[in-house]
Amino acid sequence: MFTGLSAFPLTPITEDGIDEKAFAALVGRLSAAGVDSIGALGSTGSYAYLTREERARAARIAVEHAERTPVIVGIGALRTRQVREAAEDAQNAGAAGVLLAPLSYQRLTEDDVFGLFEDVPPASVCGSCGGSCPRR
Repeated sequence: MFTGLSAFPLTPITEDGIDEKAFAALVGRLSAAGVDSIGALGSTGSYAYLTREERARAARIAVEHAERTPVIVGIGALRTRQVREAAEDAQNAGAAGVLLAPLSYQRLTEDDVFGLFEDVPPASVCGSCGGSCPRR
């Protein structure tokens, strides 16, 4: 579904929340540069520190300012319910896909990770892909 260069911008935040103007400018610049897709709210997108409303707003801003460039929205969260909500918000924003990187403070087993993907059925989201940060 996704090929080529996918750029993952930072999500600029201030004490008051997302710096919407700066985020829109970053997304627009990436789209104008000709990237093949834009990944909003990835691990560089500060998603773990944002409220549901802020994440949903960031997804809408990304889709709106990406023009015709497909947007993949990160939906990782500590709780499965929050992952489902983020998936719903990404879909409502018009995302072309979602990125589900399991978020945990404890080491997860393969069964834990597969269980999360089973609990967030593909039919409930646009397109999906998984991600991981291997141990260093």
